[in-house]
Formats: sequence, structure tokens, C-alpha cells
Amino acid sequence: MPELPEVETIVSDLKPVLVGRFFVDLVGTHENTIIGALDNVATVRDKRVVEVSRRGKFINIFFENDYVMTIHLRMSGRIISRGIDDEILRFERMRIDFNSISLRFCDVRKFGRVWICKASEYEEVTGISRLGVEPLNGDLNLEKFTKMMNGKSGVVKKWLLDQSLIAGVGNIYADEGCFYAGIRPGARMENLKKKELEKLFEGVLKALRQGIKNRGTSISDFQDANGRKGRNQELLYVYGRGGEECLKCKNILKRTVVAGRGTVYCEQCQK
Repeated sequence: MPELPEVETIVSDLKPVLVGRFFVDLVGTHENTIIGALDNVATVRDKRVVEVSRRGKFINIFFENDYVMTIHLRMSGRIISRGIDDEILRFERMRIDFNSISLRFCDVRKFGRVWICKASEYEEVTGISRLGVEPLNGDLNLEKFTKMMNGKSGVVKKWLLDQSLIAGVGNIYADEGCFYAGIRPGARMENLKKKELEKLFEGVLKALRQGIKNRGTSISDFQDANGRKGRNQELLYVYGRGGEECLKCKNILKRTVVAGRGTVYCEQCQK
């Protein structure tokens, strides 16, 4: 699933090409993808885009009439910018047309969703209202992170993946953040000392920032809005590298399951 850095990359691509354009139409070949948008398509037709932003793993396109189009890519979704008359793309489930530009929603697994809602309602309708704090916009600091994790019991990775606490962290950046912190994803949160919580906080933020800097991690499906792969997969220390040598100590990386997710860590570098 595209995580915070991947969605941020797409939003940074879309913002300069969408803001100021007018919505034309939305056409879907897979009804479950667009069922949340069908009732309100007419309300945004011919309306100008005034902002494009990210919240957690959601893309939000704001219109001048106080309506919002929200897109969630789920497991395998991609948003690719194309010309109006360009050919249909592989696994294309929907197209969102603006004047002179078309966004193609390609989704192998068909889990992605699109909604069009009033600005006053979209957070509740889409589930955005249940998201926790944004980690990179200044809302999350060490003090808040420490208070958030104090009293939590269970494995570290479980709480890093909890979207009601921190929005946007998924499997890739949880594993990488734990490696930077020198903490195993399966370590018990209640056993972490203050210094270890500080390292975990810094490690997760470092992993997210690196992902954004390198325009996302392309392991399987992810492409940016121009159809290009990210570069962050070339710099991963642990995610997807089970059975390979640790880039830091040469120990063989361990692959296991933590919090129901495939997880890789180094027994030597992470305690």
C-alpha cells in the first residue's frame, strides 16, 4: 500500500497541474471504486480546483464550491496524469477529467476508493476524521510522541501502524524506522526506556523524510503521477530484504511476522 511518502509524492506532482483547472467528468469502469462519488459528480462539474493536499494516506482535491474529491489508493492504486485523448492504461478503473488533463486511476486489486463530499462532511464520510496526528507537519514532537506511547502495551510495530495514533506510517517505514532506532519491531512498547522512545521517534521521522526525498518506494505497484518509479527502494536497510546481509553489520536479516505483517530486522543491530 502506498504510504505517507508515496502519497505525498503524488500530491506534490498533482498540485501544480491541477490547481486552477476545472473538473469535467468522472468515468469509472469499476463501480465499487467510485460509488462514493457518483451522487455528487454534478456538483463539482465545471468547478475550479483550489487546493490539493494529503491527509494520512488520502489525497484531497478541493473545489471552489466547498466540495472535496477524496482518493484512497488502498493496496495497489496509482494515479497517473495523462492527456485527455491518451490511450487507456493497463488496469485503468477510472478516469477523472479536467480541462486539458486526465487523471487515470489504475488499480490491480480494485480496492481503491473515490468520494466526492461537502467540505463539512468529507472527513467523517471517508474516515479521515479517525486519523491520528500528522508526523511531519509540526503537529508531532517528541513530547507528544512519548505521551502517546506511554501506557501502551504490545509490540512496537503494532502502535506504529495504528493510523488513529500516527497517520501515514505503514509496513515499509515502520520497519525502516525501527532499524534506524536500533529497536526490533517485535520489542514490547511498555519496556522501552525514555531514550529508546526518543530514538524510535527520530527513526520513524527519518525514514519518512528519506522516502519523500527519494520520491517514494517502488517495490511493486507504486509510480508517481507521471508514471515514474520512486528511488527509495534502492536505499532500504531491511524492508523486503529478509535473508540478505545487513548493510551495516553483514549479519543475515531475519524475516518474521509482527502485528500480522511481514517484518524484517537485524538481530545484531536491533535489540
